[in-house]
Amino acid sequence: MHIHMSSKNVAIQRTTYDALLREKRRGESFTELFARLLAQRGTTEEIRGAWGPEGSARDLRVLARLRGRSGR
Repeated sequence: MHIHMSSKNVAIQRTTYDALLREKRRGESFTELFARLLAQRGTTEEIRGAWGPEGSARDLRVLARLRGRSGR
């Protein structure tokens, strides 16, 4: 029996890879790492205001983009 799992290649900067490698637990695959990190992330409502009441223009654009992806 042969099971083929779909996969994707993603290009990331070396500094990002190194940061992910530091987060990765012993024996944990990158897929498991990403799933764990995604499960831990907060909603946009939970992080709103983290940059102060005014927020930066860039931060506000990022939040708007995240909200668009979540269907809110």
